[in-house]
Amino acid sequence: MAITYPLTLTFKLVTLSPEVQVTDANGQLLLQVKQKLLTLREDTTVFADQQKTVPLFKMVADRIIGFRAVHHITRLADNARIGNVKAQGFRSWWAARYEITDSNDKLAFNFKEENPWITFLDYFLESIELIGWLLAYFVNPTFLLIDEKGVQRYRIFKKRSFIERRFFIEEIAPNDDPDLDERLVALALIQIVMLERRRG
Repeated sequence: MAITYPLTLTFKLVTLSPEVQVTDANGQLLLQVKQKLLTLREDTTVFADQQKTVPLFKMVADRIIGFRAVHHITRLADNARIGNVKAQGFRSWWAARYEITDSNDKLAFNFKEENPWITFLDYFLESIELIGWLLAYFVNPTFLLIDEKGVQRYRIFKKRSFIERRFFIEEIAPNDDPDLDERLVALALIQIVMLERRRG
C-alpha cells in the first residue's frame, strides 16, 4: 500500500454507522473504513475499495472503550498483527494520549495535542446547548505524532463542515526506521482519528 501524504479522512455526518473515506495527496481512494454499529467493543474493518468488497485489515478493541483500551491492528490476509494503538488513561476535556506500538509491542510513536488549550476550548464550546456546535465550528484542534526519539513525524488536524467532517494527516518528517511498517502509521492514525472524531 503506497502512501502519498497528505491524507484526507472524510466522515459523512448522516450515516448511522461510522464510516470514513481515505484519499491520498492526489485525491485517489486509498482506503474505505467502516466501524460496526452497536457493539460493546469497537470493531473496524478497512477495505481496499469504496464498495467494501475487499477487506484488508481489522482494528478491534480488547475491551469496552475506557481506561487503557488497546486496539489491535491485524492484516486479514494472514491474520498477522502489525501493531497496536493504546489509549493512555481516560480521554478528557484536557488531553488525549495514545501510544502506537509495532508487532513486537515496541513503542514506535506517541500521540498528543499540539495545543491542549485549543482542545479544551473545543470541548467547552461543544458542551454549550443549541449554539455550541456553531461556535466550535471555528475551533480546530491539531495533534502530533512523535517518535521515540522525540521527533515530530506527523500532524493531524480537522476542518468542520455542515455535511461532513474532514481530518488531514500531513507528514512533517519522513520516518527513518526501516523496520517500521508504513501501513501501521496510516492505520493507527485512522484509528485514533475515529476515536477523536467524537470531540466534534
